[in-house]
Amino acid sequence: MESMKLFIIGLATGIVLTMVLVGVLAARKAEWLSHYRFELVQPPVPAIVLQLIRNAEAEFYSQQPLWRRLAEETQDALAIVAPGLVYRLNLSVGPYRMKARTVEDLLRWAIDADYLRLRGDTEAASHAAISYFAEQPVLSDWESAIYLAWLRDSHPGLAELSWSEIAETPQLIAKLYSGYMGAGGDMDLWRSTLEPGPVALERLLLGEGQ
Repeated sequence: MESMKLFIIGLATGIVLTMVLVGVLAARKAEWLSHYRFELVQPPVPAIVLQLIRNAEAEFYSQQPLWRRLAEETQDALAIVAPGLVYRLNLSVGPYRMKARTVEDLLRWAIDADYLRLRGDTEAASHAAISYFAEQPVLSDWESAIYLAWLRDSHPGLAELSWSEIAETPQLIAKLYSGYMGAGGDMDLWRSTLEPGPVALERLLLGEGQ
């Protein structure tokens, strides 16, 4: 009976301490986020393009071994509780599997293109927040759209096409997706043609026999 009482007291104490810790962390997170004052302007990337790429990423990772899926889920959790660590390790997070450094490299372009309007001292704030923001639905859509808009503008052939033309042509969406995945490390080759890579075609179910 005595041991049961001690167990209940210990459990209650643990619950109270956990609640206090969660409250402290929430307060610190709120204070941290209060430094970020900005306005987002959504690039004119068609919703269907974002949806296809998001679905392709989700389907690809759903087919991975259990250890890989657990690793991705762990990275997502870390983006919430330890965004600084995720930033330093440059892990991919969020529904679009974006890397913080990828978004960071595009921030100046987004500002110059008027897709990001900073307020106050936001520009001097920690870029580790990008990892945290990638887990937020609205911001993750914006981050992915920014990347796709930059890819289109940086490709001589795609830049001459309207977004509606791209959205209506699966091969062109696959071309963007090839760049989104890093183009096998050769972005110059990626920019030289309008032909998508085989991996993008496969993930978008556009390969032979699909």
